[in-house]
Amino acid sequence: MASGLSRLLEEESEHQWLAIGLFALFAVAGGWAVGATGTISSLGDAPVTAAWQGHDVLDVAMVDGEWDLAHVGVVVDQQGALLYLQEDEGADGVTIITRTNVPERLLHTEDGVWWDAGNGALQGWAKVNGEWNLAQSLSGLDSGEAIDLVAAESSTTVLGWLLVADGQSTSAVAYDGLGSNFSAVDAPLGVTWTHLERMDDKHLAAVGWRASNEAGQNPAQPTTQASITIIQVRDGTMVALETLEGPKGMAHTVSHAEDGVVLVATEEHAMLIDSDASATVIDVRSSAAMVTEDGAVWFAGGADSTLMPRWIEGDLQTERLAGPLGVFVASSATDGHHWLLFGIDGAGEHAALMLDVDQLTSPFSGRGFLNLLFFVVGTASILGLANTCWRQSIA
Repeated sequence: MASGLSRLLEEESEHQWLAIGLFALFAVAGGWAVGATGTISSLGDAPVTAAWQGHDVLDVAMVDGEWDLAHVGVVVDQQGALLYLQEDEGADGVTIITRTNVPERLLHTEDGVWWDAGNGALQGWAKVNGEWNLAQSLSGLDSGEAIDLVAAESSTTVLGWLLVADGQSTSAVAYDGLGSNFSAVDAPLGVTWTHLERMDDKHLAAVGWRASNEAGQNPAQPTTQASITIIQVRDGTMVALETLEGPKGMAHTVSHAEDGVVLVATEEHAMLIDSDASATVIDVRSSAAMVTEDGAVWFAGGADSTLMPRWIEGDLQTERLAGPLGVFVASSATDGHHWLLFGIDGAGEHAALMLDVDQLTSPFSGRGFLNLLFFVVGTASILGLANTCWRQSIA
């Protein structure tokens, strides 16, 4: 075997220069292909133009359906506000739910999309007896308006918790769908809550804003500071534990990130808040953010941004766009796989974009195919060399 290995090391193959040349061509072509596919290819115009095209989008929430982009939206057209459901691409897939008592805010849960219908009732597009349909539930509110809803996962006493705005005050209260009254937790003095989100089975995060106490600011136009209150919950009992100072500005995105952690993002930067009141700062400016099914956090910047940052397991990475984002994002929605971004483009026209996160890792995408090709070619090369070494060593 030793003599065979010696002959292998000393032997000059008559095809070695051809092999080296082919490998060089493969490396050059591979480098060019990597550069050509180094941008996000799954970001483009969203095929949801039928209902919102040319209108201001106030809010949108995605729902389960046969079509991946099924959603409920609130828009304002020439006749006023309307609430619609789009279950399929094109005008035939759009249903106008109502043009009267249209909400400004949708309450999105895993079980459906709800909104405050007034008079102590919530209406929604939710599963009823296994089928999606319009549903109604009692909110138990004598006054005020439900502006956010968190569904309970493992409670026999309540269906969830409501965030309620009543005049200038905001509070959180348990909700059982039967109109029962529970004790509310009020926002701290000077704080206005705007979002309610689950942290884990025992904690909620009430997120809002307050006037910043930054020195030298204009008292008539004070800057804002995000505020996060951690609330301990047990069925109908709620106790405010601690209030944290969040990022500067008002939160445009509040989302469950992982068990015990909530994402709070403003235009200035973002934070991951844990139920034990610890916080991780993500130094990135954004106009919208989303959390994918696998826990990665994506950020969309301004209309002129050419990068799309993402936070993965404690590391801030960036993906290059093929060109500027081109849209001033006003609202967005996600199902953890697709991200819909609504806003105004540089010409002042309404626009919508969609990012397909799954396509980025698909073997059928440009970068995914290259990764697969390099894996196959690399594996074949290593196996070929190993086979040659074995045959020469035993000769």
